[in-house]
Amino acid sequence: MRPIERQRLSDATYQHLLDELMAGRYEVGERLPAETALASRLEVSRPVVRAALQRLQQDGIVVSRQGSGTYVQRMPSSDLGRHIDTAKLSRVLQGFELRLVLEPLAARLAARHRSVEQLRLMEEADARMRGAMEREEVSTHEDLAFHHAIAAASGNTLLLETLEGLSQQLKAGIDVTLALTRSGTQQRQRQVLDEHQRILRAIRLSDPESAGIAMAFHLDQARNRLLDRQLDQ
Repeated sequence: MRPIERQRLSDATYQHLLDELMAGRYEVGERLPAETALASRLEVSRPVVRAALQRLQQDGIVVSRQGSGTYVQRMPSSDLGRHIDTAKLSRVLQGFELRLVLEPLAARLAARHRSVEQLRLMEEADARMRGAMEREEVSTHEDLAFHHAIAAASGNTLLLETLEGLSQQLKAGIDVTLALTRSGTQQRQRQVLDEHQRILRAIRLSDPESAGIAMAFHLDQARNRLLDRQLDQ
């Protein structure tokens, strides 16, 4: 039972440190207290603190510098906790890692194989998402429809089935990033829509390389908007 107990402590420590970061206890570039000091303050062991810090580093929120300590690299939005249980953040970020592998491939294949009708479906989904954002309405369904239309146009049924099978797990990431976009600046909303237009333009021009790059950029930026509140300033 000891490893399970340690894992639970590690989860609690991770969430506590993440909550402190979102609350502004530390600044970007600031060095976190040493493992010993954190362990003493949180009344847990150093291995538990180390495991929590490793998760934050995997999330891209902190960075470890050998011989110097652990520093805050990015500051998640203070609104993040309103839209997602922060204990689930790592799983959402894992979803982005998976999407960054699969969806640029789908975009490249769509640029090669899409039909006129399939392109129309992508454009219609994007237009509905644009309209929903302008009305300040939830646009998760429209965003999913846009990405699904691209996967369907790839011509690879196995790729499409894989993304469809993962849609519920990936939906949490889309929900939270769009919620932050709606509550963010107009600039952030325009950026999301501009990224969709770059993907569409490349697919429309049958340019696989540009389509893959545009999709990878879009997903990477979505992940960054989730983790870095400075992008909204």
